[in-house]
Amino acid sequence: MNTKTQYERSGTLLNRKFREYLIPTVLVTIALSMEMVINSLVVGNLLGETPLSVIGLCAPVMYIMNAVFILFVAGGVTLTAMAKGARDEEESNRIFTFTFIIGLAVMTALFIVLLVFLGPISKLLAQGDDELTALTTEYLRYIIFVGPVMMLSMGMAFFVRTDGRPRLSAGVALTTNGVSLTTCYILIRFFDTGIAGASISTLLGGIASIFVILPYMFSKRRTLRFVRIEKNILSRLPKMTSIGLSTSMIHLLNFLRLLVLNALVVSAFGAPGMAVMSVCLIALVLSNIFLSGATDTLLPIVGTLFGEKDYKGIRYTVRAVFKFVLAACTVMVALLLIFPAEASRLFGVNSAEGLALAVPALRMYAVSFFIFSINTVLQSFFQTTGREKLATLIVILNGFVCVVFFAFIIAQINPHYIWLAFLLSELVTLSVVAVISVRIRKKEAVKGFLLLKDENEGEVYADLSIPATAEAGAGLSEQVIQFCRKNGVDESASMRIGIAVEEMAVNTANYGHKNNRGVIDVLVRITDAELILRLRDDGVPFNPAEHHGAENEEFAVGGIEVVRRLAKDISYARQLGFNVTIVTIPRKELLKAVEN
Repeated sequence: MNTKTQYERSGTLLNRKFREYLIPTVLVTIALSMEMVINSLVVGNLLGETPLSVIGLCAPVMYIMNAVFILFVAGGVTLTAMAKGARDEEESNRIFTFTFIIGLAVMTALFIVLLVFLGPISKLLAQGDDELTALTTEYLRYIIFVGPVMMLSMGMAFFVRTDGRPRLSAGVALTTNGVSLTTCYILIRFFDTGIAGASISTLLGGIASIFVILPYMFSKRRTLRFVRIEKNILSRLPKMTSIGLSTSMIHLLNFLRLLVLNALVVSAFGAPGMAVMSVCLIALVLSNIFLSGATDTLLPIVGTLFGEKDYKGIRYTVRAVFKFVLAACTVMVALLLIFPAEASRLFGVNSAEGLALAVPALRMYAVSFFIFSINTVLQSFFQTTGREKLATLIVILNGFVCVVFFAFIIAQINPHYIWLAFLLSELVTLSVVAVISVRIRKKEAVKGFLLLKDENEGEVYADLSIPATAEAGAGLSEQVIQFCRKNGVDESASMRIGIAVEEMAVNTANYGHKNNRGVIDVLVRITDAELILRLRDDGVPFNPAEHHGAENEEFAVGGIEVVRRLAKDISYARQLGFNVTIVTIPRKELLKAVEN
């Protein structure tokens, strides 16, 4: 049951945090995805359509490297966020350390395998064509070095963002892409390196970004640190990989899907068809930059809120994600529907034969983006909230099974319409998820398409938001006092709780928000056994429940000290740039306070 007042909680604080993290995360996603776009842009315009087709042929290898990377990093970041949400700093550091040890070891092993089997892999990707095989080998020879470098640069960027430093992660992304784009053009244009210059530039961009991370590694402000891990640390691996599996499988199944679709396209249209496939992949990558940026932003925020069981906060965040991705998709789809020829020429498809294939292909491909974005957000969300099986099912259906099934059928009827397989796949996947969601809601006490419990189900609570000002803190006190009175808390105890909450809110406003206009979210929850207070704000690091010693003249502490004596537990954590303070008071202690 919720108590609704004019102070009722808004989504302002979480929406602001989503926006703060979104741009840096989009930039990190760009760094992971843009090597294909950058390479295609330069290669298509400087070297022509045949080398451009090689970028598409080599995409499966990049998907494999990204799959292995995401398997460990996505799971590690989510578990780290959950540990922080549960106030277990030691566990968050152990997961952080273990992620890099296991991730770097596996990425290095993958690099060795790709290096040993470079020739056969190139021939397989090129479908036996001698010219394409030679170009593919030339491109892959350097791109496979990116794997271990990716773990050291992009992997750290994901954790830096989780540690409340989104601007630094953005700096990593900007460095990676800036160096990659510049060196790609220089190597091909002035040093006649051919297609190998594109892969060398990607490697150089990753190496350069490592130097951006170094100041963080020596910073005393960071909360994530490398620690000595325990012998039983491998017990975390199944959970880590199960969380990362659904996202990792996106890349793995994209690898398998591209092998099949490339074979169908080459069989039907030859090299011009593969050039068109490359342009379609680029369109997906560009659209996916904003989509993946939003869903990757979702991971640490929802992971932390889920650890706190803040279901209302989760709903606010997911709503913001959907608004953003649907707006981004609308812009992308409109551009592709209106300017398909211009988009094709931009990436080097200039021949009459190539444009005749590319224009309808891009239009058919674009219409799948809306439903694709919905499925992707749901997959990422379910992965983070413990429904890994449902998340994995989404990936399997729209990542491989459905699209390959429809592509085979359409290829037999008329291969020019093979691009509609993506739309049909997304529609079937969303329908299956809807049916399964209905069945889950019947079996479990959850609601909505997100399959979440009601906020604090079975408890009474007041979930409030106020501006971070002293005046608003005073008004908050009255709201809390009235709420406690209505729900069985004695008059005297209600007054003490109200004064303590006011003091914490006012101190937070005066100290943490001197130079900015902030928001404070306050939760008061009453159970049969205890009363729980939670304050969250986005000001400078500050624990409002601390006794500030020499600063007593500046900070109000009388009511806070009373509550500290009554509290069973007071915890403070700095999470995602939030100050989160939780005070737990047994009901029996409140009764004793009244008696005294």
